[in-house]
Amino acid sequence: MGLVDKGLSLRNRGRLLVGVFEDEDHVMAATKALRSKGTDILDIYTPYPIHGLEVALGVKRSNLSVVAFLCGMTGFSLVILMIWYMYVHDWPMIIGNKPVRFTPSWVPILFEGTVLCTAFGMGIIFFLRNRMLHGIQPEILDDRQTDDRMVIVVEADNNVDEATMLKTMKEAGAVELRERIGGVQTVL
Repeated sequence: MGLVDKGLSLRNRGRLLVGVFEDEDHVMAATKALRSKGTDILDIYTPYPIHGLEVALGVKRSNLSVVAFLCGMTGFSLVILMIWYMYVHDWPMIIGNKPVRFTPSWVPILFEGTVLCTAFGMGIIFFLRNRMLHGIQPEILDDRQTDDRMVIVVEADNNVDEATMLKTMKEAGAVELRERIGGVQTVL
């Protein structure tokens, strides 16, 4: 898998079953019920974070801390190189008989440069990984998914019993069930 996660896109999917929910407790119940029946949930869209949803979905822990460390080390190395070049190589000045090598006066600049590169690096990687670049259209399954509704999306392939999935979502509290084929949605 590359830097941009192509698996997040719904554009190249076949048949999708969409359940629209009003309450986060119903979303949690539907998620647990679908997962217990062996269904792979493609994604869940909510207008706000739901505590424990990532555990119920079985999502692995993020590698964001590794990315932050690598961006921080890159920033630290670049700032050391910059200071050494400016202070030691390009224009060495001996003021007050102080040595040209590493001095405590470098510490604030090192800290700020490390934080700057970490913040920018994590932001850039976040936008690349989540396909939030300029020009990419958002995939809206329901107009209210950013306001007050929660949406569960399941891909209906040949190995899935669609009637069981739809029944499970309806029993868990879905207010609306839809089918999406190639971008066209129909209410079931």
